Amino acid sequence: MAHAIEPTDQLLRDACARMAARFRWAEDFETVMQDRVRSRLVRIAARHPTAAGLAPPRVQRQPACRPQQLLGGLAFFDCKRAASGERDDDD
Repeated sequence: MAHAIEPTDQLLRDACARMAARFRWAEDFETVMQDRVRSRLVRIAARHPTAAGLAPPRVQRQPACRPQQLLGGLAFFDCKRAASGERDDDD
């Protein structure tokens, strides 16, 4: 098993402050670190900030294959029709 590098005191304090604000912990850093469960959560949040909900917000994108509507209301490209092999020049 690989040994994990222990986070610095400042990283632990920053993670504890973020979690105290998020979960409304009223205790100070020393009290939280004496609690077995909460100290483990703080250590995880200090090591993995994206797992603790600090990742940048995701940009909502449109699906790659969504029919776009023209001004007349007709579909510009029909993905299902194209996937079935149907073409406009077929009669």
